[in-house]
Amino acid sequence: MAATQKQKQQATAIPDYIDAAAESASNSTWAIVPRSTTSLDEGWHHFTYADFARAVNNMSRWIDKKCGVAKQAGQTIGYMGANDLRYLVVLAAALKTGYVPLFTSPRNSLEGQKSLVEKTACTIFLSTVETMPQVEVIKDAVPSLQVYQAPATAELLDSSLPAEHYKGRHSRDVTAPSLILHTSGSTGLPKPIHLTVGGLNSAYEQAQLGPEDGVEQVSKPFLADTRPMLAAVPFFHAMGIIVGLRSLMNRGTLVRLPSEKMLSAGLVMDVIEAVKPTSGIFPPSVLEDISATPQGIEALGMLETVFFGGAPLASESGNKICRVTNLMTVIGSTEALLIPTIVPSVPEEWSYFHWSSAAGVFMEPAENDLFELIIKPRDTKYQAIFHTFPTIQEWRTKDLFRRHPSKPYLWKYTGRRDDIIVLSNGEKFNPVLSEKLLESHPWVKGALVVGQGKFQAGLLIEPEWSQANTQDPSTLIDHIWPMVEQANREAPAHARIYQTKIAVAKDGKSFIRAAKGSIIRLQTVAAFKDEIEALYADEGYSSDPNQEADGDVALESKIHAVFSRALPSFQNDTPDDVDVFSLGVDSLDVLALTNALNKAVRGAGVTASTVYSNPTVKQLAAALSHSASKSNVQHAPPPTREEKLSAMVRKYTRTMVRPKNMNGLPNRPTKQTVILTGSTGSLGSHILEQLLRNPDVEKVYCLNRSDNAETRQKESFTKYHHPMADFNKAVFYKTDFGVDHFGLQDATYKHLLLTATTFIHSAWSVDFNLSLESYENTHIAGTARAINFALESQYKTPIIFISSIASVGSWGSVAQDDSGVPESNTTLFDSTITLPQGYGESKHVAAEILATASHRLGIKTAIVRAGQLAGPSTQAGGAAWNRHEWLPTIVHTSKVMKKLPRTLGNMDRVDWVPMDIAAGTVIDIANATNSESESTQVYHLANPHTTTWNELYPVIRDYFRKENNVDMDVVEYCDWVDELARIPQTKENAERVPGLKLLDFYESLGMDGMGLPTLQTRRAEAASSTLREGKAIDRLVVDKWLKQWAF
Repeated sequence: MAATQKQKQQATAIPDYIDAAAESASNSTWAIVPRSTTSLDEGWHHFTYADFARAVNNMSRWIDKKCGVAKQAGQTIGYMGANDLRYLVVLAAALKTGYVPLFTSPRNSLEGQKSLVEKTACTIFLSTVETMPQVEVIKDAVPSLQVYQAPATAELLDSSLPAEHYKGRHSRDVTAPSLILHTSGSTGLPKPIHLTVGGLNSAYEQAQLGPEDGVEQVSKPFLADTRPMLAAVPFFHAMGIIVGLRSLMNRGTLVRLPSEKMLSAGLVMDVIEAVKPTSGIFPPSVLEDISATPQGIEALGMLETVFFGGAPLASESGNKICRVTNLMTVIGSTEALLIPTIVPSVPEEWSYFHWSSAAGVFMEPAENDLFELIIKPRDTKYQAIFHTFPTIQEWRTKDLFRRHPSKPYLWKYTGRRDDIIVLSNGEKFNPVLSEKLLESHPWVKGALVVGQGKFQAGLLIEPEWSQANTQDPSTLIDHIWPMVEQANREAPAHARIYQTKIAVAKDGKSFIRAAKGSIIRLQTVAAFKDEIEALYADEGYSSDPNQEADGDVALESKIHAVFSRALPSFQNDTPDDVDVFSLGVDSLDVLALTNALNKAVRGAGVTASTVYSNPTVKQLAAALSHSASKSNVQHAPPPTREEKLSAMVRKYTRTMVRPKNMNGLPNRPTKQTVILTGSTGSLGSHILEQLLRNPDVEKVYCLNRSDNAETRQKESFTKYHHPMADFNKAVFYKTDFGVDHFGLQDATYKHLLLTATTFIHSAWSVDFNLSLESYENTHIAGTARAINFALESQYKTPIIFISSIASVGSWGSVAQDDSGVPESNTTLFDSTITLPQGYGESKHVAAEILATASHRLGIKTAIVRAGQLAGPSTQAGGAAWNRHEWLPTIVHTSKVMKKLPRTLGNMDRVDWVPMDIAAGTVIDIANATNSESESTQVYHLANPHTTTWNELYPVIRDYFRKENNVDMDVVEYCDWVDELARIPQTKENAERVPGLKLLDFYESLGMDGMGLPTLQTRRAEAASSTLREGKAIDRLVVDKWLKQWAF
């Protein structure tokens, strides 16, 4: 009875919506599309609903003429074309001429295409010129298929053609088929899904849904909002159709991308900037790419709402996006179209679903505290699934969810029943969350956990080869291993991945994906059958560290003994948790220690980086134990790098509270009193010299860690021919940044609080081998103490912090933006762009602490990121470039080897800033900061006037030939590094050939993708005439450096 009644029901059909819009809203904008199919350079078309109706009528006449009208109701006509507006035009025109359109994905296999054509009795197939080669292959497989090339978009929308209405033959019966889509074929061949008039109308009905308990339905902004929506989805997919229905049923303006240009983060950002749509719908993979850069987050922030669907979005990406815009997830399927949900009540709940009562959802308990989403009939005008399958009483989606821990009405997607992996011991687990976490790593395009029927889980990695700076699988696995460990911590014990059970897909062999971009698990597992079998060729559980736990104490004892023998500063009674670098251990000591450890601990494989990353006996013992077992069960897995950095920032900022007495500060004195830390360093020395000559500076308090800083400073000034500096303006204090009040006497500290007007923080140990932890006690804690000083000081002293390019050194690989690092505050809070070494990480942590202090406490800070600072620019410019730094060491080593590199690898661009110019720039920035209204500003200390090494190296060759009678062969950089690497790394050789101590760094200069990024300098140039009016490094400057080094 119900079925008979439904047969009589009528509803508005697709062509009717378009005709109505053309009549009542003819001049309203239907779609905004680029004029070019390959770029945005030619501007934009703004098509109206009158244009839409014209295109549909023209297409209808073309089908009528070429193919004839349908011979019988519901006859199938296939279509595959460029991903443009013609999909919607063909949809309506096919219906008008009596056909039911079949949209097939261009990504289907030939077998899949053939199956769809045959199962739908399709005898006519339309194509655009772009997809015609694929359609011709289908015709070869189905010879009876008639193939036609559809008109171009411009031809269909030609306004010079008569706007003659084509009377349609379409059905309005709610049960009448209107469109055939298909499943992804994840469990076999794709299956055709017949969508009806009533099913498609659910998109209109859902747009009419009102709030529930005062909270809007997601359909309100997603379907009912008529303002422009950027639709970065394919029209042959259900989500593309839903967005299309929004435009033709609810008159929401569509914004489209160039149809022949690859979807990318950069393209989406450009479209947002050009068109400024209100909202956008994106695949999660694209959002993850966009959100990886500050510019991407800024672009998404221009949208009022960001929608995603089709797959989970990585938590890291979603958490970034929800801070700048409304982030909403939509859910549905080819069979059910859109399932109604409620808008999140708080932004942080973006990953949860709150089911609308109209959805008819029932959550059925499944295994491991999960629930399966079941849909039952409620009001079927909102439920497309009961139009697709009118006789069923429930729809089992096979989608699994976990309930929110405190809000029982919220549900987080965890995967599908199809995703469940059952190990040979009967243990079950869902790998989807681990896979999504791993895919958030910039080097990972796809992650697939395997192990069905095996004793333990394995992992297939599809690298993002354009991001990874290696082609070596072992190196890649080592690089992503911290992320794997994080996934292991969040997974059940039986689902953990061991390092020996990771395989890397070869370049050129990709995972199999559905149109929405999600990985098709079964097909990919089948495609990688050989790789998986090789992974389990030595089946059996990978070594478990529990089996060797009893040896940890003995290992610590052995390592302690080696430390005490190899390191003069390490005594027998030194505690095992002492950082050896706090004892003054240097790079030569590290070489000696690694040799001793490898002799004493069989199979240890200790390198210098092992020691730098694990600078205590306890840490090194744990690392070696972990390495030997390939896992760490006995010891809790270490946190990821980003977690470590965030934890350290939180440690020093969690108690920051803005004081109540920040208003009404006393007038600043006319002359400055400057606190300068690290005045004996290269940059600090030049800053001091210029401050002492500055008539606007009354006093400079120099805070240094050494006892004899004043003596050293005066000797240095005399040696390097500084003009007579007025040392009466300078006061030197021995300080300890690791203790309160910098270790100063109370009276001295209080005097500084009352008089200081500027705090220039330049003191920092430059050692690229130290870990972040080795920088904490003195440098990170010292920065926090500087903030306390500024807050307590009478004039709320602004802090000028000298940071480093190392704090953003991974910008190129993470942001994929070769325009340079912007002088943007957002970069202060992105730890992913920091070089993975303690020095850069420490600078990042300190800068983020300072920026947080500015925001919460109201003090002014300037973060000055220094690029490569070089020797002085003039003969009277001051102290020499430290001969132990990387470039002077290259010069020294080249003299010893009698070989000079022709290039500097990926550092060939010379944007170095002479030290005297750098000092003047810092002082200019300090002056600007005192007058800035904003709390935090970022400046880049790089030379806007550049040259190349190729212009400079002849000076070095000629100098040594003339001054030392040394002839040097000019060789390629890789050959120079190879020659250096052939020299045995002994303590004696390291003293004779200083480049050995920096060999790892020099090798990295020869690697693609390992170069430091360019620093944008617009803000710094605006603040500093010294930087703006400087010049590029030239041969005269290099000649001066050579004379100062006197190698």
